Amino acid sequence: MVWAGTMAGAGWLWLDVRAEGNAVGFALGVEYTVQPPAAGRVQTIEVAPGQHVRAGQVVAVLDTAELDAEQAILAAERARLEASLGAVRAETAMQVDDKAREAEESVAAADMAVRSARSNREVRAAELRAISTQFDTLAGLVKERMADRRELDALGVKRAALRKEVEAADTLVPELVRQAAAARARRAALPTDATELALRPVRAELAVIAGREQLLAARREQTILRAPADGQVAEIHVRAGQVAGPDAPVLTIVGRGPGDEDEVVVCLRENQAARVRVGEAVLLRSRGTGGPAATAHVTRLGPQITELPPRCRKNPELPEYGREVAVALDEHAPLLPGQAFAVSFLGHPSPCAAEAREPAPADEQVLAAPMIDAMLQPTRAAAPEKPGVP
Repeated sequence: MVWAGTMAGAGWLWLDVRAEGNAVGFALGVEYTVQPPAAGRVQTIEVAPGQHVRAGQVVAVLDTAELDAEQAILAAERARLEASLGAVRAETAMQVDDKAREAEESVAAADMAVRSARSNREVRAAELRAISTQFDTLAGLVKERMADRRELDALGVKRAALRKEVEAADTLVPELVRQAAAARARRAALPTDATELALRPVRAELAVIAGREQLLAARREQTILRAPADGQVAEIHVRAGQVAGPDAPVLTIVGRGPGDEDEVVVCLRENQAARVRVGEAVLLRSRGTGGPAATAHVTRLGPQITELPPRCRKNPELPEYGREVAVALDEHAPLLPGQAFAVSFLGHPSPCAAEAREPAPADEQVLAAPMIDAMLQPTRAAAPEKPGVP
């Protein structure tokens, strides 16, 4: 009776393991948390738990009252600066006209002074020549005692005074000519774009306002939270009216991940790790639901033996070690992220494998257990046990 019971139990375990496969795998899934870059109050939640969303779809909107107030301040500042443009333009035009008129008047006055000095010098030079002629004539008369010497002395004083005036005029005229040239240079140096120069500070302030408006627009865009990828809303963490931030996500979305391939990650225990090759054919069967098996093939192998995640262990509380292997479906099929599969490795290359079969290193050929028919008929040690079975 003991022998019969033992054989019956072994048969039941063999049938159970055969149905479950010789490893367990899970469809790849990525969890995305949606949160604003800065703290803000949630205004509306646009989705519900379990809802499917597309990448870029609006899932929540934050309150923009503070941004609206800043926008109003910037708009008022822009209106003030734009209004000041006209005032600065009119005032600058008036100042330019005044400076141009002053420059013209200065040039005209300098030219007038030059002409007056030259005319006065010519007059004094003519008087000097006349008096010099009289002085020479009177000197001859005085020498012949035909004229009074006092008249000659008075005429000599007058001639000396005129000579001084002519010499002073000879010094004054070049100086006045230089002053006139300087006045013309000042007139030529007047800026022709004085209005634009005066408007530059105002335009610079307007550019600062534009930059602040662009920054405000970027911050406003950040108040619209969008789905980072296709997936399903798993959980909503905050409600409308509550505050969310980098440390307080609004909701969580579970998606397939960035890849387009239908991949399943398989957990191999340490005693199975050396038996699998890239390109090997695989059968996948959804655990607990039955149905037909799907064909797949191994695409990549984990680089090392490491601790398996709790879901892959017989007892989640006890650590187990093994190797992660990725397998891809030969034909597209809808996979639910995190869905569990019973995995059977068939021991021969798959015709759908895109990569060449990875050759086993010499050491591995020696250390690895031979691939026998047990790969096709899984043993109890290779399969995860049901809860409650010791």
